[in-house]
Amino acid sequence: MKNTIITAFTVIMASTALAVSATELQLKDTQILLQGENVKQFALQDINGDLRPDLVWLTTDGDIKYKLQDNQALATFENIKGTKWRISYDRSGIDKYVEFTNDGGVLTDQNNNAFNLVSVTVTELNQLSFCTYGYSGLNGSVCRWKYQVTEVLPSILKGKDLNTGETWTAYKLVR
Repeated sequence: MKNTIITAFTVIMASTALAVSATELQLKDTQILLQGENVKQFALQDINGDLRPDLVWLTTDGDIKYKLQDNQALATFENIKGTKWRISYDRSGIDKYVEFTNDGGVLTDQNNNAFNLVSVTVTELNQLSFCTYGYSGLNGSVCRWKYQVTEVLPSILKGKDLNTGETWTAYKLVR
């Protein structure tokens, strides 16, 4: 009886070990986040208005310090030319499509109205933005409806519609 219990326990442990090893998390080496700081509290908060969370902390001495998030994968007009994206608004669920060309591009709304991109710019902070005339048609040349890209990930852009204030996520479409 004792051998049967030990054998059953061994089988259960072996099968559990196999299941755990198949789904085990792979973590990178531990890194020090705030070297030399005596942190009492910390929070993630967008403190510079770029729609990305920054690190803010309170030291035991009562000092409030912060580190702004660094966006290593910055977009430029050169690396998005010739690409097409589906823009999905986060709150309303509206989808739009934008295609960047050598001359700017075209945005198509949920009703298949086409809007000329009259401006595609990169700010001194390396933030990409583009805008349309605001009325359908490809002849307008005044920037009225502005879209700001706030984060660039592989095949994903995140941003904000500056007219409505709504955030969106754009997914790169494969041709």
